Parts: sequence; structure tokens; C-alpha cells
Amino acid sequence: MKTFKFVIIAVVFFVAGFLLGQSYQIPPLVSINDSGQELNLEPINYVLRFSDNNLTEYQNIVLTEKSTVLDLLKKITEENGINLKTQDYENLGTLVTAIGDKENGQENKYWQYLVDGQMPQVGAASFLLSGGENVEWSFMEFEDQSL
Repeated sequence: MKTFKFVIIAVVFFVAGFLLGQSYQIPPLVSINDSGQELNLEPINYVLRFSDNNLTEYQNIVLTEKSTVLDLLKKITEENGINLKTQDYENLGTLVTAIGDKENGQENKYWQYLVDGQMPQVGAASFLLSGGENVEWSFMEFEDQSL
């Protein structure tokens, strides 16, 4: 009878440990920057698509501070000597008007960005990156996603 109780208690502990282990997820790597903010260290992939046949990809970008999609675009274009033009609109925020030699309105195309394949409903200056995202800027005909 003692052996039976011992086996039952062992099984209960084993099942409880198994269930707790299944619900536990290892958190992503994090770092604390100089201002005390916690950052996810998963790298970001960033693509500038000038046309169907012309794209530039920047892989494994690690954030060292909180950044928006626009902040990171400014950093990438500055570091790589790529022309970047923006226009600030009081009520709408900042609009990217040109990257490289592609300027909004040429061939009825405009710069638009996607994060993980989705078009966010906020401007690039408002979309805060947390790490692990795939960001793509594409020079394409405007597609109204609200319909």
C-alpha cells in the first residue's frame, strides 16, 4: 500500500511538472539600453524595393534603442548614402516622399511600408519596432487597404 501511495504521488508531481513546463515559454533575449529601456534583441530585416527587379535588403539589424520604422529608415539611408526625403504634415505626421531616385508621384507610384507583410494603419513615425519584424518599403501604386 505504501508503494502504491508513493507511485501516485510521483505521478501527480510528474504530471504537474509536465503541465507547468508546457506553459512556460522562454522569453526573447532582452537588453537594457542606456536610458533603462528594455529591448528585444531579435534582429530586424529591412528591405527597400525600388521596383520588382531592384531591391536592397538589410538583414539582422539589432536595435540598440527604441526605434520606429521611420527612425530605422533614416539610419539605414544615412549610413548607406541613400537619398531620403520626408514631408511633415501637421495632422498626419511624417510622409516619406522619396528614397533614392524614386519620388512619390512618378509613374503614379508612392512609397508604402509593410511590417511582416501587413500594411499598418499608422504612419512610419508612429510604428514602434520591438525586434524580429520584417519591414519592407516598396515603391508601388497606392493600394487602399480600408475597402
